Amino acid sequence: MEAPGGIEMDESFIYERLKALSGGLERSGYRDISKAFEEVVRYNEKALEELKQSLHKELRDVSERFYLYGAVAAAGDVPIVNDFLFSMDDGREEGSIATIFCQCSRSRMEELFKSSQEMIVETEEGETEITVWLRPCKRYQKKIEELKNLFYENGVFWRTPYLPYVDRFGDVFCENFNPDWTIRSVRFKSVDIPVGVGLIPLWNVEPISLKCTVFPIPAMDEQNFRHTLKLPFWQDGYVIKMEQAVKNVFMSEDGLEIISEEKVQREFELYRIAVYRDVKVPHYPITSNCRRMRHMDRQADNAVSRIMTRAEIGRIVTSYEAVKGLEFMGTEEGSQGSIGGLKSRYQYVPRGRENLLLKFRVRKADFLAEDQVSFLVSEVQSYFPQFTVTGELFFEE
Repeated sequence: MEAPGGIEMDESFIYERLKALSGGLERSGYRDISKAFEEVVRYNEKALEELKQSLHKELRDVSERFYLYGAVAAAGDVPIVNDFLFSMDDGREEGSIATIFCQCSRSRMEELFKSSQEMIVETEEGETEITVWLRPCKRYQKKIEELKNLFYENGVFWRTPYLPYVDRFGDVFCENFNPDWTIRSVRFKSVDIPVGVGLIPLWNVEPISLKCTVFPIPAMDEQNFRHTLKLPFWQDGYVIKMEQAVKNVFMSEDGLEIISEEKVQREFELYRIAVYRDVKVPHYPITSNCRRMRHMDRQADNAVSRIMTRAEIGRIVTSYEAVKGLEFMGTEEGSQGSIGGLKSRYQYVPRGRENLLLKFRVRKADFLAEDQVSFLVSEVQSYFPQFTVTGELFFEE
């Protein structure tokens, strides 16, 4: 609180001013006046702090604790970043000789999956030319699908995930290869695509087990019991594996409250979705489906209806961090592009809907550019289901 002229107004300031003006006042009256002004200052400071907290709570995006982040790192580097990013890998596919990471576009990766490939493998025995079949790593997709189902069961809004690195991993299958050989490096014989070995995908999801540390108390229905779980990181998001005994889940000031038929202390299986931490991943940049929630975005989200305008579509597109590196050129009604949306809850659109094309320009070629456009197309589709939304990518000459 400041007085006129920029002087900080606190108890000492009031005391000095009253002291200078209190020559004709009795000492007791002076003390009463001084005390009254001190109470006013304290009240104003308390009210200002409460206002700040209220604004912070109102402006905070509640869904920020459930954004998904992805990255790629060598298996040996995972412990360095394990407070935020965790491995999605849980072992090689049966029959696979290796899992490789290809630094190429999504459409190029899909072509590699369709036919056999000639590759050169380096082992301790030297280089060997082999014919292989690449297959998508379905175990990663299963993890994402499992997490999506848990979001639904816990009543958490599921946003389209932007985890493009997952689609760049492939399992290598070869019939005539000695499984006892240790693979040091892999490269395509006639295709110029960088290939990484020993890399794994990361995301900010960690499976954990928590036990109710206090005695379960009867719930309001007098049939079930309330289990309170003390959360290790209160700012993170949590979803619980819903079992038949679990009836409801909600957050409170004490932690995660679970309404269950169980009346004894027990462990519950959860997934912790870690909020963003500032970590450095050595290989590739971190990706996310995070939105930059500006004031105008919050106002638009709270609006009763959404007006279909080019400016509104541009606002939606530029609110996502995934737009970085792209320039949104505008829209075109009645046209269809070559890039469709990601497989998500809004993938299906009835036939006969009008086409809407989103045009993007990329200034610097990047192997994730198609994925960026596909993700943004999916998000615009979710806002305007009356259109069939596609995208087109133009490269700056």
